[in-house]
Amino acid sequence: MNMTLSKRGDYVVRSALCLARAYESGQYRKIREVVAEMAVPRTFASQILGELVRAEIAVSKAGREGGYRLALPPEKITVLEVVEAGEGPLRSERCALGEGPCRWDLVCPMHDTWSAATAALRDTLAQATLASLAARDEAIEAGTYPTPAEPHRSGTRQSAAATATQG
Repeated sequence: MNMTLSKRGDYVVRSALCLARAYESGQYRKIREVVAEMAVPRTFASQILGELVRAEIAVSKAGREGGYRLALPPEKITVLEVVEAGEGPLRSERCALGEGPCRWDLVCPMHDTWSAATAALRDTLAQATLASLAARDEAIEAGTYPTPAEPHRSGTRQSAAATATQG
């Protein structure tokens, strides 16, 4: 199963992360800065930042000193709020079995299990803050964050030990 964000959700999270990392400075971030730092396509950047403003996660200010910044400190913004700003509400809109032979009109054998999994995902995202993501991002950038035993991009990175034994 592939659990990833849509492109829109990805860009919203990246943009919010950029604003979170800049929050302490009190400065507004320009669209071009978000584009450069987070690899958000320029064609989508104003739409994506607009999503954050509509969700009341960010505020915008026009003019030379303007741009975008978080509406609240990053420790007061949950990852769930950010993800839902880009993806919409995280809940099942249709049967987990898709178009399969559902024998019941209102519920299927997967309903309770899928609902519990969705609730667990929402709870996990609601407990994580934008501040915790920003701190993790800074540690990754600095090379001080430990590489997970099972990276999400399996096969794209080799451990230092594996690389050394191949050399």
